[in-house]
Amino acid sequence: MIEAASTGAVLTGEVTGALQFLAEQLPALIDLCQLIQDKVELERELAERERLAMLGQIAASVSHNLRNPLSSMKAILQVQLENVELATPVKKDLELVLSELERLSSKLNQLLQYSRSPVRAAGNTESVASAALIDGVVNLLRRDAEQRGVIIEFLKPRNEIRVTASEEALHEVFTNLIVNSVEAQPGGGRIEIGAHRNNGCLVVEICDTGPGISADMRSKIFEPFYTTKASGTGLGLAIVSRRLGEIGGSLGVESPVSDGRGTRFTVTLPLEAQ
Repeated sequence: MIEAASTGAVLTGEVTGALQFLAEQLPALIDLCQLIQDKVELERELAERERLAMLGQIAASVSHNLRNPLSSMKAILQVQLENVELATPVKKDLELVLSELERLSSKLNQLLQYSRSPVRAAGNTESVASAALIDGVVNLLRRDAEQRGVIIEFLKPRNEIRVTASEEALHEVFTNLIVNSVEAQPGGGRIEIGAHRNNGCLVVEICDTGPGISADMRSKIFEPFYTTKASGTGLGLAIVSRRLGEIGGSLGVESPVSDGRGTRFTVTLPLEAQ
């Protein structure tokens, strides 16, 4: 509703007529603006789908050409490592090659995961025990983190907190976030993970003691293929952002956290409906 009032002088018939005409035209103008906005958003979504479709074709081709050779090389190395007569220096070199092959497989999987179309169907959500899931991810990643000099501590909530989400999506979200925090501390460090309820939501905080993220980088870290790591794909945080969007969650980032260092990622998820 638009109201017009004079500031002392009487509104003339000409001014009143102009205001009345403007009021009559405004609804049509607002509708036109909404249509333009919808058109722009639709074009943006179609462009994104076309880009993902092309990326999916490339990823499928890469996967087809690399997966079998990688699997063969890993199998051969694993057989060789079982040889008890293998010299210690050779064994260490083979273990290093095997770990690099596994890292290459992991990067290939990231590319494949990101190239898949988003899944938004309501049927893909379920009741998930969040603390148990996070604990499982931490136990899975702890050994590799400790080899890199990074200690992971999960401060479990006293009671289990169930959320409405996809278990597969949550596993992917927390795996990528923790791996990202580990890789952000090549010289060693610490990661603290906490979970609590807040206003009908689960809030999970993942805080590391790394060098932090500059202000200009924070606006780019969720963009696909943006990375500051020599061997990174730039897809980990992009995957996290997409998967959370699919299950109605959100992701926040704060950096630095203390004394000019550290990064805190905050994941917010809807609690299970009672």
